[in-house]
Amino acid sequence: MIYTSGAPINSSSPSGGDGQQVALASYIDPLGDPASWARMIGYPTNKLSVLVANVVNGPDSVTDPNWLNVIQQSAASGKKVLGYVRTGYLGVSEQQYKTRLNSIELADWVAQIEEDVDMWYNLYPGMMGGIFFDEGWNECGDNNEYSDLYEYITQSTKRKHPGAFTVLNPGTGVPQCFENSADTLLTSETSYETYTTAFVSNGWTPQDPRKIWHIIYDVPDGQGPAVAALALQRGAGLIEITNGVQPNPYDTLPADEYMQGVFNAITGGTPLDGGLNAGPGGVAASDAPSVFTVNSFEYSSVTLGWSSAPNAIGYRIYTINVDNQGQVFPSLDLPASMTGVTVGGLVPGTRAYQFQVGTIGGDGRESPVVHSVESGTEALPGSGYRVNNIKASPLAGSTTFQADVLVPYAFIRVFIWNGDDSCAQAPGWPINYTPGDYICAQYMVESGTLYSYNGAPGAFTWSWAIIGSVTPIQVGYTVTWNVPVGLSSANTSHFVIQAQGYNPLTNVFSPCGALTGAVTSSGAHCEN
Repeated sequence: MIYTSGAPINSSSPSGGDGQQVALASYIDPLGDPASWARMIGYPTNKLSVLVANVVNGPDSVTDPNWLNVIQQSAASGKKVLGYVRTGYLGVSEQQYKTRLNSIELADWVAQIEEDVDMWYNLYPGMMGGIFFDEGWNECGDNNEYSDLYEYITQSTKRKHPGAFTVLNPGTGVPQCFENSADTLLTSETSYETYTTAFVSNGWTPQDPRKIWHIIYDVPDGQGPAVAALALQRGAGLIEITNGVQPNPYDTLPADEYMQGVFNAITGGTPLDGGLNAGPGGVAASDAPSVFTVNSFEYSSVTLGWSSAPNAIGYRIYTINVDNQGQVFPSLDLPASMTGVTVGGLVPGTRAYQFQVGTIGGDGRESPVVHSVESGTEALPGSGYRVNNIKASPLAGSTTFQADVLVPYAFIRVFIWNGDDSCAQAPGWPINYTPGDYICAQYMVESGTLYSYNGAPGAFTWSWAIIGSVTPIQVGYTVTWNVPVGLSSANTSHFVIQAQGYNPLTNVFSPCGALTGAVTSSGAHCEN
């Protein structure tokens, strides 16, 4: 027998009848590295049972053909493909992460999470095996507010998408209040050195080891089997063991010999399905809230508010695009503690959306009566560009960049280039401005990090070295970056603001006069 800090676990036949398996955060570009995806798809499904797909820190709003290909093949091979969804630590961590609509409200985080869940299933129908909820908060909260909210999200996911397997990733230990927050909890995401010398356990042991997933990176060659055994001793039925290193251990797949060593050390099986709870009993739903209002609207969202309803355990919001032949969006479910939300993912300049609210009662059923309100969305100004008013203020040792970003994106990047077509002469990342024509960037700011390009001239490979942190500041629609690169290092008056994910890809170039010909590529324009 192999023991954890709690009940004994049998290494050859764990509780539930299934053994230790590999689950991979497979954040590997399927276009850039199809060979790794071919290997992952081909590995035995009882040994490699779970793959996590991540397009743009989520599903995006359009189907990616390259991801479609590998998700379809992975699902056909019997693996559970989980869609990556940010939960932003519910906006309650010290960093106070914001939704794409720049909110830290709990209800708005729930709305974005559910929107992304539904989008995965809409864009890749019949292929998704579940959802990987990243950036999980690991404190119960008053009266288990946060752990119960994750359970609410899991149960909502399972009701809308039967058979969904859910994973919550706090990346560190969680108290037992989280036991039912997801089918599996990723409670350790750390380096080999830390895992073998300074591991901290949860302090409780679930009945089935498949409830726990551990990721260990920077594991030396030949040590995979020993780490797998150690993980099982610590109660982890799902594991990822990789020799990948920070800042992204998940963008490459270890060599086949390395992977086979791990596979040979585990028994294999299928992931844990915690099932769908029956829902609370009690009093039937009352009528819908007596007050239901539109509080505000902007380019791609509408903020709603409503009054509390007696006996409600939750509220269900429906969105209907009246302008688009009555297109009905997936419903949004919120717990009874929430009486307002911002609904995103709307089209700018739409004349009329209809919103309906109904009450979910203690018997789990929705009230027969719903109340409705209507609202349009604001039209984009001028030429209809989603990113406008870009500017730079260069100094010798630093530069301040600004842009008005009118709709939400997964990534807003700043690229700095030297003002001429140097792709063949100097290292730089190419960005297309007319068909066949590129500028090549030497610096990039992405997700709060400043990079310098270190690929070979003309190589066009995604190869960047970290310089330091640059935290973007957003006030209203205006985003500001204070970048420690100035005119003494580069011509920082030449730059591109790039927006990607959840809205059409946009490249805004400045200055226009430095580019030959008109900017005609999709989503691109110039501003002087």
